[in-house]
Amino acid sequence: MKTLAGALVLSFAAVASAAHAGTTLVGGGATLPALGYGGDATHRQITPTTGSFLYVYSAQAGNPQTSYCQTGSGAGKNILAGGTIGGTSYNVQNACPDGSATPTGFGAAAVGRSDLTQPNFAGADSPLSATDYSNYRSNRPSSYPVEFPAVAGAIAIGFNKAGVSTLNLTDAQVCQIFSGQITNWNQISSVTGPINVVYRSDGSGTTFGFSNHLSAVCGGTASSHFVTDQAFTNVVAKYQPTLPSNWVGQSGNPNVANYVVANDGTIAYVEADNAANVLGSFATVNGQDPIANFGASPLPISSSAINYNYVINGADPTTGRPVMSAISGAPSTQCIALVDPSSYAAPTSGYPIVAVSYLLANSANNGSDKTAVQNLIWAPYNSTITSNTTQIGSGTGLSFLSTSFTQSAVQGCVGT
Repeated sequence: MKTLAGALVLSFAAVASAAHAGTTLVGGGATLPALGYGGDATHRQITPTTGSFLYVYSAQAGNPQTSYCQTGSGAGKNILAGGTIGGTSYNVQNACPDGSATPTGFGAAAVGRSDLTQPNFAGADSPLSATDYSNYRSNRPSSYPVEFPAVAGAIAIGFNKAGVSTLNLTDAQVCQIFSGQITNWNQISSVTGPINVVYRSDGSGTTFGFSNHLSAVCGGTASSHFVTDQAFTNVVAKYQPTLPSNWVGQSGNPNVANYVVANDGTIAYVEADNAANVLGSFATVNGQDPIANFGASPLPISSSAINYNYVINGADPTTGRPVMSAISGAPSTQCIALVDPSSYAAPTSGYPIVAVSYLLANSANNGSDKTAVQNLIWAPYNSTITSNTTQIGSGTGLSFLSTSFTQSAVQGCVGT
């Protein structure tokens, strides 16, 4: 391992100038793994920093620099598809500015890629839905989306309340807070005051992962239950058709964490790395810590949990559990890999609230970026890269995956 690490350090020095001189790959999307991918929780558009996954990828001979725009999973999938979706125009060239508004592009021009008509890649913590797939095929009929699971992340319950330094919650209490049944801090701590819930206002894979857990463990009735969805308003609609006035939406995990830091009495679901590095105060759930009890080893994904050429097609109307459906007219290749959400909805050990994040790409029209994109899609399973990525693993709230994918099968999905 020391020899490998030394070789990679030399690799940084040897290929840094070549990487800078190469063509930058442009991507973005999910904010849950963004600290692990790029090492920056401050800016929407990330230039990867030392120890991050994308930095280590670029340090490998022949791989270019990358740029990653934190838009959230929903916008990321829409930008990959391109075109006008739901009345909004998405384009890889649209700017990726800091701020509260969700970007509609990945800021390609800002990193010297004004030539791109489609992103090189995208990240999403919510897998492709039937609507996502339809949007993509409508706007890019000569290509298919490529999707493989890349990392897993713990979803923390972050909080800020004067007089509360630690918070130990059960699943039942988490269910009651986010359904609106627990509304005052004196129901979960020794202090009093209204609980102000902060949620993701954008189409969010973090919301999808969180609601996947809630719908699995919270129970309910046919008319009153959580719904697995990437839109928080849909998740809680059966409990809160109209959100309480003190529930506040924010776009992206960093904005959620920053809002909680600035506002006393708030509680939120937020990616664990942001909770640890930005917020600092987060709860244990069922006695488990999202940093200490997650990520020490790769999360195993069994081959039986992988469904090829399947998408999420809504949720069961009586349980809120996600429904998987085979893609009509799907390609003959196995390049859209969906992990059954039930396989990680309620882990039997370790921290219980988990999301699986995917890397997406295009099967065609990659042009001269083809080899670089092939290497990137394979990178989460490339031990030379994963073993040298310090921003993912023990103590980060993020974990690589243990899977049975082969290099030839994954890289073969990305064509010219």
